[in-house]
Amino acid sequence: MEKLNKKDKTFEESLKRLEEIVSKLELGDVPLEETIALFQEGMELVNFCHKKLEEVKHKVEMVVRDKNSFTLQPFEPKIEKEEKETEEIEPQEEDIEDNDGELPF
Repeated sequence: MEKLNKKDKTFEESLKRLEEIVSKLELGDVPLEETIALFQEGMELVNFCHKKLEEVKHKVEMVVRDKNSFTLQPFEPKIEKEEKETEEIEPQEEDIEDNDGELPF
């Protein structure tokens, strides 16, 4: 497959071309100049794919069932959601000690 035209490429085509580049580079029998050119093209494709994924991430919404109705909420990957929850939780003094000053365990 030839180098993709920047204005015509899709995410899927870019990912396929990136896989081809990785396969060639893993073989190790590519001349140095071609290796450098392939590496540069691969990095451009990685950046393009990452940008596309970020764009899609902001468009995705989840349908959430709340009792008898459904609502749309922005999609938050589990990792980011867990990080936010961890940042917001602060231990309370009563969580650390019980009434007589001893640790709860």
